[in-house]
Amino acid sequence: MPDLQKELTSYQERLIDEPTGKNVIGEHAAKLIRDHETVFLDVSTTVQFVAEHIQAKQITAVTHSIDNVGILSKLEDLSIYVLGGYLHTQNRLLYGPSVIEKISEIRADKAFIGATAIQTDGLYYPYEEDVRVKREMARRSDQVILVADHTKFTVKSRFKLDFDHVDIIVTDQSIPVDIQEILDQKNITLIECQTHNPQDGVEQS
Repeated sequence: MPDLQKELTSYQERLIDEPTGKNVIGEHAAKLIRDHETVFLDVSTTVQFVAEHIQAKQITAVTHSIDNVGILSKLEDLSIYVLGGYLHTQNRLLYGPSVIEKISEIRADKAFIGATAIQTDGLYYPYEEDVRVKREMARRSDQVILVADHTKFTVKSRFKLDFDHVDIIVTDQSIPVDIQEILDQKNITLIECQTHNPQDGVEQS
């Protein structure tokens, strides 16, 4: 799929895009995790920042992201469950039927997912399996938190996941009015984490 390879930059390249916004999003989103909870952590550079800021104790983190595992292994007082499958070296994730099968056997308190693009009719991803994994995580979680920086609201991708699967969106700037209206209609909570105030440089929540 050469066209998809052109569309997708490598995982490491995406990690350095909008680093400040993603870090602030991750910090705010991680505060939603409570002690003793079980959480799904999706493969996403923004979700990776959630993993870095986890403070909750005695949680179980479930993921198929190699980088999430590396970050979580440095933290104390938590358990890591790795969803096994084939290794995708470029995107640093495990994939295949066994990943979705294992998700279906787990019950989580929260799922943290990313998105490649966000349009008025839903979230979009470059691969069909991305949607399958996120849909199953949503189905098996009590609450789904989408973490996405402002750039995701201005791009497009191929395969759709409906907004109905999402409860909370954490982002770093104001979002387009037409998407805000959709979120209001669907009772999706929006958390905007402004990275800084240009006048005084103070971080805002």
